[in-house]
Amino acid sequence: MSYAAGISIKDPVFKAMEGWLYKYKKNSVKEATFDRLLISLKMMRSYSIAFMRIMDLTTDDVQGYINHLLCDGYAYTTIKKQYNLITAFVKFLLGEGAPIRPVYLNVSLPIAENIKKPKKEIVTYNKVEQVKLCKAIDADGEDASCAVLLMLENGLRAGEVLALSWEDIDFDRRAVRIHRTLVHPASRSKGFVQEGAKSKTSNRTIPLSSKVMAALDRMLVNTDAPAGIIFRSVRFPDQSMGYNALRKHIQKLCRKAQLEYRGMHVFRHTFATNCYYKGCEIKKLSKLLGHASVTITYNTYIHLYGDALEELRSVVE
Repeated sequence: MSYAAGISIKDPVFKAMEGWLYKYKKNSVKEATFDRLLISLKMMRSYSIAFMRIMDLTTDDVQGYINHLLCDGYAYTTIKKQYNLITAFVKFLLGEGAPIRPVYLNVSLPIAENIKKPKKEIVTYNKVEQVKLCKAIDADGEDASCAVLLMLENGLRAGEVLALSWEDIDFDRRAVRIHRTLVHPASRSKGFVQEGAKSKTSNRTIPLSSKVMAALDRMLVNTDAPAGIIFRSVRFPDQSMGYNALRKHIQKLCRKAQLEYRGMHVFRHTFATNCYYKGCEIKKLSKLLGHASVTITYNTYIHLYGDALEELRSVVE
């Protein structure tokens, strides 16, 4: 007997999930989200659970899959995504009346202490390195350097910067409205600007630094098109600059500043660290960064906010 999306409980898990994703998820989630679901499904193909018949699937099989992922060194977030994918698929089939068991119910996800994969170290540029980098940016003069400043001075994600248009800049209030992001799904050869930032809380309006405002003013005076996309592709002026072009520009700036290239997210981490040392409260930092919750901000920068020694010292002195 077949159910929605032509799925039979005799089908292999992978084949059935693929049909379900394309028919029921592709048009109901953002393209970047759908791409992540496909990546999760592709990852599952490396494990035996993908080739089991749906009707034969048990809680032990799902738990075994979770345990294998843990042993293979995957992070908790990756493991949970795989579990969520299985859970959503099984719930879908149960809703269609398929005679299967809710095999996800008694599955236990690993606790943090059992995750073998070490947490990524938060890498930043220190004050001296930031001075060198800013000198290289000031001497450069290219529009892409203003994009780097937005990441360093205001903590924007690379995708948020590359999706900005002139209409998003409020010159009177010296602020920027962030409500789009540039995404580059694995299923596409080119990136595209997606309405809506990474999450609902990523859609935000934040103040711009004086240095960024000065750079934008210079760009506005020199641009031939003071509307639409701010950071344009050199080859295709009607399109946004891509991630690769921005990465190459940052690498060039790092060479000029005689600094190690540490990726694009380092600027966001550097901004957050600077905010901490300026006395910024974690709730304000979370709002500036556009995190979905203060918990995310705290867990990311626990090495800063988790050390309350000096605050406690003021109590006992």
